[in-house]
Amino acid sequence: MKWRVILAIARKDIVDAVKNLYILGGIVMPIVISLLLRLVFPSADESNVFTIAVHDPDGSRMVAELRALPQVELLEVASGDLLAKEVEENAVGGLAVPSGFDAAVEAGEQPELTVYLNQRRVGYERLAFRRVVEQQVWALTGREFPARIVWTDVAASSETRERDEINFNHYLLTMFLVMALSTMGAFVVPLLLVEEKEKQTLQVLLVSPATPAEVTAGKALAGLFYSLLTAGVLIGMNRGWAGDWPVTILVLLLGSLFLIAVGLLVGGLLRTTMQVNTWASIVMLALMSPSWFTIVSLPAPVDIALHLTPTYYLTQALGLALAGEASLARVGGHLAILLGSVIVAFAAVVWMLRREER
Repeated sequence: MKWRVILAIARKDIVDAVKNLYILGGIVMPIVISLLLRLVFPSADESNVFTIAVHDPDGSRMVAELRALPQVELLEVASGDLLAKEVEENAVGGLAVPSGFDAAVEAGEQPELTVYLNQRRVGYERLAFRRVVEQQVWALTGREFPARIVWTDVAASSETRERDEINFNHYLLTMFLVMALSTMGAFVVPLLLVEEKEKQTLQVLLVSPATPAEVTAGKALAGLFYSLLTAGVLIGMNRGWAGDWPVTILVLLLGSLFLIAVGLLVGGLLRTTMQVNTWASIVMLALMSPSWFTIVSLPAPVDIALHLTPTYYLTQALGLALAGEASLARVGGHLAILLGSVIVAFAAVVWMLRREER
């Protein structure tokens, strides 16, 4: 393969994407949606003042940090037995901080933190409360999740929910990233290819010294550039720089390559921008869908269908990597499926371009 030819094709597509306002809109759309969703799910420093009840016998560092936040009003509770009732009557949520919490965090023991959530409060208050708790727990070490959070719904029942080790910020960021990669691969890349067809320049590429594999590599490289650029912007905007970075980068790379290959296949089948708007959008939404349901239970048929989608494994691996929980045992299978999907998809793209050449 001639890398000069590949780079020339990639540079052309990168520049063409910026010049074409329609394609440029597809590139910036995930960033705009991320900004809008950040308004819907406010951070602790973006919401109104809300009350948190706490039982903290040792005066933990986390509660001291909460007390310093201007948007938070703390309500001290003398007894853990009274905390749930105080939350239900006067607060959006509450924290039962166990004795020796700071020492256990420093020792890396991941102590249990019971968090009470008042489901009778309006949605934005509950979401802001969840975010501030997760942010403060994460900030204790800045690395792995230093405590195991147990969420308890005081309005519905007194039973403890199963442990929720999913960081809500990570859930949103995972959804943003999968949305961005799906948009770049299944929407922007087909537009780049269809634009060549509409301008009658694809045949010129295929009869030039460039081979079908080089054309494929050039298109993929342009899509990869915008995929990783958009992913980097989203990570910066959503404070997602912590976690298992080598795994995060590897997952983003494999996911981008798979979705780009899907986009090349879709672009090879379609002929006009109008067709891309219709069919590529359907493909894009189907590929994004696994990222929407990571924190909810689904009927068995729907869950099985999601497991058949390679982006399901992208979503799972990305969520674990961002949370700093991406051990080889947990993500190895996901990475293997993604790698196999990339190989199969690109083989199909090269076969398609060879047929186009003939």
